[in-house]
Amino acid sequence: MVRFWSTLFLMSICRVLLAQQFSISLGVNTGIMSSRTIDDGISRDPRYKQYYNVKFAPIGVNIGINYEYVGLMVSPTVINVGQNAYLLNTSNGQVGKRNINERYLNVPVAFKVHLVNLVFLKISGIASLSAAYLIDGRETVTHNDSKLDFPKEVYPILPADYHVEYDGVAVPVVDKYVIAGKSDFRSLQVFAGAGFQSDWDISNSWRVTFDLRINYGLFDPRTSAYISKLDARQTLYDMPGTRHDVFTQLSVGIARYIEFDKNDQDRKKKLKGSKKGYRVMPNNKVKSPRPRG
Repeated sequence: MVRFWSTLFLMSICRVLLAQQFSISLGVNTGIMSSRTIDDGISRDPRYKQYYNVKFAPIGVNIGINYEYVGLMVSPTVINVGQNAYLLNTSNGQVGKRNINERYLNVPVAFKVHLVNLVFLKISGIASLSAAYLIDGRETVTHNDSKLDFPKEVYPILPADYHVEYDGVAVPVVDKYVIAGKSDFRSLQVFAGAGFQSDWDISNSWRVTFDLRINYGLFDPRTSAYISKLDARQTLYDMPGTRHDVFTQLSVGIARYIEFDKNDQDRKKKLKGSKKGYRVMPNNKVKSPRPRG
């Protein structure tokens, strides 16, 4: 019985969508992002002070289908995730940096609800779920010769040129010491996102889009093998603790409408642009302005 009603419900939704006008668009986008690494180990470690920085989301593509009130969009994009931190000595002075960078091919599938639906402007709420495939991952630390507050549990694995003193550990200059490499990160991550998108029709064929979205990584990005090494205190510059990546992304894109299903006389009168590209379906009546997204 549950299966019957579920099937009936899905069929009803499909029937409603098919009865509405729709448009299909294809485009490219780029943007910037600010990433936060929520790491219990870094938060408890007196050697680090995290700071925010802006990273570049080089380029992506997007394809969307939109009805009058809702829409779907797929937008594969390369993203750079990971929050950096200053390295502090025992006197809280900045003596170096810890850099975290994970590069993914992120493939989000977004569901859109059109909150504002004007002739030339559409504002939508977005909920998305994405699969992110690891391209590269690297976590390094660089610092001057100084005195650092290492946990006593790692004293047995300190290198020979690290000297334990009464108020800390005297360390030499270190240049890009690898805390974790690509093999220490999961090959697949899942992000859940939410935000808003605005679409501006600059002609009958072209649209400019602004997309602001917050994304949360559902899994610890590191492998179980690396986490086991953390728990066994086998890492010099890292402490045990769960980790999740969060990033806010602002994307700007341009897209071209490649298909729509109604002869839209209202838009044709109100928007400037090419008169080509209108495809009139047989026996269709003119309805409300063509959906955009």
